[in-house]
Amino acid sequence: MAANLIPQLPSDTQVWQEINEAGQSIYYLVYKLPQEAADLSPGLENFTFRYKVKDLKEIAATGNVTPDVVVTKNGEVYSTEGSSNITVDDYTNSFYFGDHTQLAAIHGGMEAGAVGYEYFIEALEQEAKYKPYIFSKNAAGQYDYLAVALEAAKEGRTARESELAQTTWWKTHTAQERIQMNAAHQDPATFSANGIKTREEIIGKMLSAGLTTLDPAVIDAITQKAQYGMFDDADITNTINKLANPLIRFTLDPEVKAALEGKTLETIELTRQMENIINSILGPGTSDNFNLEQLTADYADNPTAFNQDFLPKLQDQFQATYTQYKGTNVKAYEEIAPSLRSEWVSITGQRADETTAQWKQFAATNDIAERKDIAFAAAAELGTQAYRDKVIADLENNFGKAGARATGGGSFR
Repeated sequence: MAANLIPQLPSDTQVWQEINEAGQSIYYLVYKLPQEAADLSPGLENFTFRYKVKDLKEIAATGNVTPDVVVTKNGEVYSTEGSSNITVDDYTNSFYFGDHTQLAAIHGGMEAGAVGYEYFIEALEQEAKYKPYIFSKNAAGQYDYLAVALEAAKEGRTARESELAQTTWWKTHTAQERIQMNAAHQDPATFSANGIKTREEIIGKMLSAGLTTLDPAVIDAITQKAQYGMFDDADITNTINKLANPLIRFTLDPEVKAALEGKTLETIELTRQMENIINSILGPGTSDNFNLEQLTADYADNPTAFNQDFLPKLQDQFQATYTQYKGTNVKAYEEIAPSLRSEWVSITGQRADETTAQWKQFAATNDIAERKDIAFAAAAELGTQAYRDKVIADLENNFGKAGARATGGGSFR
């Protein structure tokens, strides 16, 4: 390994000097992935990549940097001087990733002594913020998108749509998301420019909403959702409003929530599942009264205890709240909710806010007439069309339609 290098570079950096037919020298930082990387994806066997260095002084911490290998090019023939575990064939077939400043920029997220392979994975993770399909895996756990992209790159082209269609990400995402995936390959410059524009617009909306602390990870998550068509304008607005005011009734997208809380998506998804279980038994919003993260951890440690102890307690709590079902086989809110929702809509003409006291009173009685009065009172407060129609119908039944003549049996003389 070359000595006297700046600390921002991987610890296994090799400096290669390539001399062309005109005697001009070009310098590269060269890396080869370890053998275990081949298990990640077909095409990573002997995978070698390099970054260009314009001037060795730019990568020298002190003194001079002596190249590990000198490659002399004579037509299609390469000869080498020096010792390296990277063969000349590996070098000539290596992937060019840019200049050394791009590599050094990754250093901030790396631990001391990190090697080129770790920088490579970090670079992919950074790229995945805007290209979520990069870490697409097949059933064997291999990175199927990387395999497609690398095979195409070896042939000096980008991946074709027919090849992208073989990846797990393509198969499990929407048509709109696939269009954006294709666009990123066919015209990466325009795709990148659109992403930058979308990101700037989102930052502007966040500032307008009063957010003074902007988390880059959250911005990236929202940008990705918007660029790939998973978020429309309403989704973006609702998400930003929720970030500005956590008390409003809106559920953040799991990936945005994971970015906000600095947790893995898997943890967020498991917590969301726990939230849904509780709400399905006790009703919307009731999960706010529980420590969801602790319950999720408890379930992971002992799912039997959760199913045999905790769930029955929730069901008992449901029957204590909705006493008309005590002693019956009805043990969960979602068992009664569908018919009640339909009944509410038939009376009020609109869907209910199932977190209100009126709805809870409506759901807690078996008296049909009482439910009608409760729902109609809610409709009166909201001034719904159904309420207005009912008032007009009652008036017409009692006093006749507007404009009709009312005559008696007598006469005025």
